[in-house]
Amino acid sequence: INMGSKPLEDVEFKLVTDYPFQMLGADDGIRNLGTIQGHQKGEEGVILYYRVRIDEDASEGVNDLQLRFRAKGIEWAKLEDFQVRVQSVDAAVIVDSVELVPERITPGSNGRLTINLKNLADSTMEDVNLKLDLTLSSIQTATGSEASLLYDALPFAPTSSTTEKRISSIKSGETVPVVYDLTVYPDATSRVYKVPLVMTYKDELDTEYTKNEMLGITVGSKPDLYVVIDKSDLVAGKKTGVVSFKFVNRGVTDIKFLDVLLQSTDEYEVVSSYEEYIGNIDSDDFESIEFSVYLKNNKDPEIVHTMQFPLKITYKDANNLDYEDDLVLEHKIYTAEEKGQTKSNSAMYIGLAVLVMIIGWIVYRNIVKRRRKKLEQSEK
Repeated sequence: INMGSKPLEDVEFKLVTDYPFQMLGADDGIRNLGTIQGHQKGEEGVILYYRVRIDEDASEGVNDLQLRFRAKGIEWAKLEDFQVRVQSVDAAVIVDSVELVPERITPGSNGRLTINLKNLADSTMEDVNLKLDLTLSSIQTATGSEASLLYDALPFAPTSSTTEKRISSIKSGETVPVVYDLTVYPDATSRVYKVPLVMTYKDELDTEYTKNEMLGITVGSKPDLYVVIDKSDLVAGKKTGVVSFKFVNRGVTDIKFLDVLLQSTDEYEVVSSYEEYIGNIDSDDFESIEFSVYLKNNKDPEIVHTMQFPLKITYKDANNLDYEDDLVLEHKIYTAEEKGQTKSNSAMYIGLAVLVMIIGWIVYRNIVKRRRKKLEQSEK
């Protein structure tokens, strides 16, 4: 703006660039405006446009730019410096990685969650605040009883600190770990839980940023599957029989897609289906299956011996992790007398003898009655 009373002729302006600014291409920064009338005010002035490049290693902050001008009868003169703020396009503090020890936390036990924050900006980020939102307060819109349910929707609680952490500053390129010690509720269901993470921070120009992230925390444990031979009717000297296996889930996590394969050996051959699918077994529950077998060498009814039954078991836990177990269960084959079957057979024979005697007595009695009737009729 020419605030003087006389017009200025042959007016030129030149932008003088110092680090971190640089003119683009062959631009020398000179703009020829010709004549500028006097007594200008308000929006009557002339606007200059420049495109400059910022050095990629420049720090965020305020930098000075110098503008000079000259006109007819006036040599180059320096105007008052004006300030330009340099700022990254994205002042980003990110979650670089997340570590959970152990990788799966068992219900009722403790774990350590480490969140590594990295500053990708070219300058220091300050007042970094991190909140692990275990009550879903950052996303819930419910009120009253629904809000109360959401408050306990995530089965975690901090043990050594609160859910909010503060870092005074993170330098450019620096990574800072933030640690949470957590306990898992004893009645927590085994699965992956999504936990909101709210992060706020400021750059050197005091501009505030807010970011919402989501973390995954896995709750679960290796299933505790107990297998035992429940019962069998195998006895010494008997060639065929049935063996029943019981599968007990003694762990806190459910078992899914349980499949059992009984392998034949030199001692026996599986004559029923050698593979049985059980499916799911809930925590603190059990299932049983039976296999029919043919004993190859079980000839002597007086010899007690032990047989081995190899099982191949495959299943998944509640988080769909695969497991495969190879088990060998031993089972003692007793004689019929030791299993009590001889006594039961003797009792059966005695019962049959008694029944025969009763039937014989009834027949004899009927015959005697008939003879008496014939004698009485003949006497008449």
